[in-house]
Amino acid sequence: MPEKELLEQFNVSLCEFDSSQWSRDGFLDPVNRVVYINRDLPAERRLKVILHELGHLEHNPKHYERLREKYEAQANRNMIHELLVDYLKSTDIYDFNWVRFAAQYDISTTWGEAMIQDEFRKIQQTVI
Repeated sequence: MPEKELLEQFNVSLCEFDSSQWSRDGFLDPVNRVVYINRDLPAERRLKVILHELGHLEHNPKHYERLREKYEAQANRNMIHELLVDYLKSTDIYDFNWVRFAAQYDISTTWGEAMIQDEFRKIQQTVI
């Protein structure tokens, strides 16, 4: 999925920074709808970070500290969902293997297994 289309779809802009400015991959300014991303990231990591940050769009920033774990899990779930939608465009849904998917996108099987399988089931139900 092309980055430009993704940003247009969510009506956000992108601003890059380098590793010397912040020691993180990215963050979101929800008020101004800007995703800030580390320009030193490889392309596959960059997409995952953008999708994760877009998952924070509906979150209320003033509750972030209190709901950090919930918000981060929801953002990760959003990332996984969007990656799955894109992945299944080139993979037969009947041939889906969550371990292969996790390996391709470097998603930890420790926290990702349940999310990947849940999101796959949701997509599967809309297709089949």
